[in-house]
Amino acid sequence: MEAFREALEECLLEYFGYLGVWFTWEKGNLLETNIKERLDRGVANDKWRQLFSTSNIKHLTHSMSDHCPLLINTKRGNSYKGNLKFKFEAWWLMEEMIKEVVKESWESEIGTVAEKLERLQAALKIWAKSIKERREGLKKKLTKQLDTLMAQEKTDETMAKVIDTQIHLNIEIDKDEVY
Repeated sequence: MEAFREALEECLLEYFGYLGVWFTWEKGNLLETNIKERLDRGVANDKWRQLFSTSNIKHLTHSMSDHCPLLINTKRGNSYKGNLKFKFEAWWLMEEMIKEVVKESWESEIGTVAEKLERLQAALKIWAKSIKERREGLKKKLTKQLDTLMAQEKTDETMAKVIDTQIHLNIEIDKDEVY
């Protein structure tokens, strides 16, 4: 640890602070065996802090690991929007409603094949957006629920709710990975 401290000092790195729960590592699902520690920390030097003066580090809610992820937010607004061209997504085939959306769109009006394809494309974009929004809403709800539970005093009941919420959140995260 002394060598690590010396390296931090030599590089002029200082502790950055954080937002969120105070711990970054948690072990044990029962009240009597539950341990929490702040093991992971962000550091920066003055030059970096000047470049990213509005930045912060947040301890994110975790459900799959015993360490919580750290999010470094530089608040620099230049987010990549990506290509807005239509692309068929493989995950759509995993949704039962896809057949109904395609059938309804294709049979809704007469027209050329190109016109029908344009209508189908628009219908699929709207449908996929609603699916994604619903799933993102569920993940946000579960993450917020987990945040609230993590901040509460630990009791056997709270620990059981944490585990249940983590399982449900993990299922949604697994779906994202499959998609």
